Amino acid sequence: MAGDSYQVEAIQTIPPSPDFQYRGGQLYVEDIPVQAIADKYGTPAYLYSATAIDRAYRAIDGALGRAPHTVAYAVKANGSLAVLARFSRLGAGADIVSGGELARALKAGIPAGRIFFSGTGKTDAELVAALDAGIRAIHVESAPELDALEAIARQRNTRVPIALRINPDVDPKTHPYISTGLRTAKFGIQVDDARALLSRLVTSAHLDLQGIACHLGSQLLSPGPYQEGMAVVARFAKECVAAGAPLRYLDAGGGWPVLYGNEAEPHPPYRAYGEAILEGIRQGGAAELGLELVVETGRSMVADAGLLLTRVTYLKEQLDKRFVIVDAAMTDLIRPSLYGSYHAIMPVREPNGKTPRFRADVVGPVCETGDFLARGRDLPQVSRGDLLAVRGAGAYSAAMASNYNGRPRACEILVEGDTARMVRRRETIEELWQNETI
Repeated sequence: MAGDSYQVEAIQTIPPSPDFQYRGGQLYVEDIPVQAIADKYGTPAYLYSATAIDRAYRAIDGALGRAPHTVAYAVKANGSLAVLARFSRLGAGADIVSGGELARALKAGIPAGRIFFSGTGKTDAELVAALDAGIRAIHVESAPELDALEAIARQRNTRVPIALRINPDVDPKTHPYISTGLRTAKFGIQVDDARALLSRLVTSAHLDLQGIACHLGSQLLSPGPYQEGMAVVARFAKECVAAGAPLRYLDAGGGWPVLYGNEAEPHPPYRAYGEAILEGIRQGGAAELGLELVVETGRSMVADAGLLLTRVTYLKEQLDKRFVIVDAAMTDLIRPSLYGSYHAIMPVREPNGKTPRFRADVVGPVCETGDFLARGRDLPQVSRGDLLAVRGAGAYSAAMASNYNGRPRACEILVEGDTARMVRRRETIEELWQNETI
């Protein structure tokens, strides 16, 4: 069968992981065979390794060295209460972007004093909820937002801790949809515009400027942009202190990368990212200010801790194309369709050197041509009923799931050692319309 018409993913590897490995011909998550989880909970399902989550958090925490710092987990990556509660116990804070994420973080036990509220479009109701909760700070991203927040604080006769999220106009060299630090992005305030707000901020009876923040983007494969961006942040922070602002922290944002399996080369170790951030602060002349460092990592702490478990429904050949049709879909993992993202795929039953291989698109049952998990993927031969594990699904998978085509959301399973527990049950068909009326 010819392969010229395939859109082939050029580099196709399986990222190594101590938590997802073959033993005795079967794929394991920690100490539990994936087959046993499928037998008990069905498919599709999200599986998370607790050990992998802990390891990733500690790697990032350690990369920031002895400098005072807070790792504020970006809730948008994976808002599972079980995941949030685990980060809370590890000592993490939370970076939130909505009132719903605020409620989730508090419900999971993350202290309000470790919660930072980012986002371009906070409503008045969300701002009030944040003030009522007593969170660490609200990250302001525009002058109109500042006006709204000051009016609410004045009405309540209170003083609000804030940070200005500036836009350093640094190119992070990543996918344009997840690039947030350029001047053309909707995020943040241009430095000149932020500078124009300084005199107002230091004299306001209701706004307490405690931090300067930035966020360059997601999946940054080089630490260089961090150094460049934090130098801009540091220089502006010095101006703020000179103007009389009582700064307490600098926020470097998130974007630390993970390996998905299609990278031309591995990303640098996490310590290189920590060193770049700290060097940027030194370069910008703010090291002597002794400010706390905050990072808003999300994907790097959960992506490789998760997989999407799916079952082969049909094998289909059409002209010179082959399709592996599975029971997971873009409704469970939209990243390939939305960003053209690569996710490594492993058969749950270990192939051997004699297993035939073939090239196929791995697709779901949703009625969209864009419903695919992989295109032109080189795979070992599979059969109807076989299980496949889609790696790197701990971030932006369950969090971005939908009910399109009337599909109930999949369950979520947390594995720790030889114990697996369901931390979110599978939706039922009846729950698809539970908030509707006829």
